[in-house]
Amino acid sequence: MLKRLTIENFENIAEAEKKLFVIKFFSETCAPCKAMVPVFEALKEKNPDLNIYEVDTMESPELAAQFGVRGVPFIAYCENREVLYEFTGATPLGSLQYVIDNIDEPHFRETGEFKKPEQKKNYTFQISLAIVIVLILLAILLR
Repeated sequence: MLKRLTIENFENIAEAEKKLFVIKFFSETCAPCKAMVPVFEALKEKNPDLNIYEVDTMESPELAAQFGVRGVPFIAYCENREVLYEFTGATPLGSLQYVIDNIDEPHFRETGEFKKPEQKKNYTFQISLAIVIVLILLAILLR
């Protein structure tokens, strides 16, 4: 079970947190939020030292407003009272874990964005097209 965060205990918890922590905003009436429960259980299991809090937006609308929550589930990765990264909507475990694994990357810390891996050029289509053209030309010439 995740630790509950409310407007009443937020200041104390935010002050006490000295490293990365996650806040999940949810609503009891939200189906995607309910679908995220096992995802967060798996995230907690993979990262036992990571503090993950949850905020019921119906119980703490002020806290949701403070974080600019416009839809749930809303996931905020925080450090030193600052939101470093966020997701809105149902999010796969791999994406949530990726942020945790790469949050200290220098490019991210500098820009707030994750560096996209360079994609190798794939010339399969161009080579296939060239082969087809050559075969057509050969067929025409050998008639």
